Amino acid sequence: MSTKKLNERLFENWPQKIICIILSIVLYVFNRVSSLERKVFTVPLKVEASGLMMPASEVPRFVKVTIRTKAENMPGISSSSVFASVNLDEYTETGRYRVPISISLSEGLILLDPLEYSAKPDSIEIDLDTKALAYIPVKAALSGEVEHGYTISNVEISPSTVKVVGPSKMIEKTKFITTRKVIVSNAAKNFTQEVKLDNINSKVMVMPESDFKVTVTVVPATDSKDFKDIIPSVLNLSETLSVESQIPAVSFKLAGTVPALERFSVEQDTVSLDFSSVTEPGTYEIPVNIAYPRTMALSEKTAETVTVTVVERDVYENAEEVRQASEETLQDAEKVPPETETGE
Repeated sequence: MSTKKLNERLFENWPQKIICIILSIVLYVFNRVSSLERKVFTVPLKVEASGLMMPASEVPRFVKVTIRTKAENMPGISSSSVFASVNLDEYTETGRYRVPISISLSEGLILLDPLEYSAKPDSIEIDLDTKALAYIPVKAALSGEVEHGYTISNVEISPSTVKVVGPSKMIEKTKFITTRKVIVSNAAKNFTQEVKLDNINSKVMVMPESDFKVTVTVVPATDSKDFKDIIPSVLNLSETLSVESQIPAVSFKLAGTVPALERFSVEQDTVSLDFSSVTEPGTYEIPVNIAYPRTMALSEKTAETVTVTVVERDVYENAEEVRQASEETLQDAEKVPPETETGE
């Protein structure tokens, strides 16, 4: 057959021939596609940021990956064989970028034929900021109330700082990182507890993560208490003398620990006047004495001295006291049984 006749044969009815070729391709692709099984996996999205930049906005934790292959290949495919990641190493300036999601498969899956895979979404928008490193103070997160009458005087954390890496703008705004809860409920003495950090900012990474030792110092709380209108007791006054008028009341305030203040109460001789230096009638300025434990301090007293007039006791009163004493002695004597006489 001559070349001319061959060309004529090839181009004879060429529109119909082109349509047939296209239909054949479509039928082939359709048959191939329809014969493949489809499975969707949800896999973790890994962020690779070993360069100068790192995410400053939220990044999806998971993406959906679709795998298409023959039905007989499907049982050997699992989510552990599929990996998704975004690589930020090539970015060197801050800003917002649309970064493609890369899908990689285990070696066993790559050998499958046919094999199709895709991610949804296939890219994500990420705000990038310069990576920064800093040492941030650690703060203990105390929970609860110590025992009544006690207070926390000091909280010490070891180590007191932690090394962190994160976006520079976030690092600048991070003043401290807190620990997980340290329970102080009903504590009445010092204690130490090991806790981990409770970093709520996922963009700020602790390097490395470790336990922190929190030492809480618990001491009795201090306070003050008022004692009002206490009539002082009279001490060491001569039997021949007596106080002529009503002794004025005295008020005072004590400072000390709450447990000690709650235990303290005013007794008969807590507030007193010492008359040991008074030997004859007259008007005197008697110092006010207040007895309290050495663990407390007297912070206020309404009077350092009180004015008291002392007079001789009435003779009749003394005679009456002698008579009463004699009667009591006689009554006691009558109660003694007589001695029993015995003979040989």
